[in-house]
Amino acid sequence: MTVYVETDFLLALIKDSDWLQDRAENALDEHEVVTSSHAYLELLLIRERHEFEYIKLVSNMLDIVPVETDAERQSVLKAVQYFEDGMTAFDSFHAAAAETRGHSILGSDKAYDEINVERIPLEPDSDE
Repeated sequence: MTVYVETDFLLALIKDSDWLQDRAENALDEHEVVTSSHAYLELLLIRERHEFEYIKLVSNMLDIVPVETDAERQSVLKAVQYFEDGMTAFDSFHAAAAETRGHSILGSDKAYDEINVERIPLEPDSDE
């Protein structure tokens, strides 16, 4: 049976010591587990508290706790790379989602101008 897991499950597997670790590891034997990019976004947001080496960690975790589609997997991997390149966690996931889906971003954040995603400016032209 496939079950959806959220961030506490991922943390139980990742941390050196976690009170849920044994149960999470047993669940891997009993169930097929999946999650969403939201869980991986949350890992980036809490990375400092747990001092994760997040690039390698996310890549390895995607094999153990996958997202549902290859497109979503690519989106998570791209988001982590954008985050490594200096974008905020949320901006990196927005950029990766837009790029993976083949969309432009309509927005005012100039951080998107530095990556491989077309940004359509939301802000007015300087002539306006």
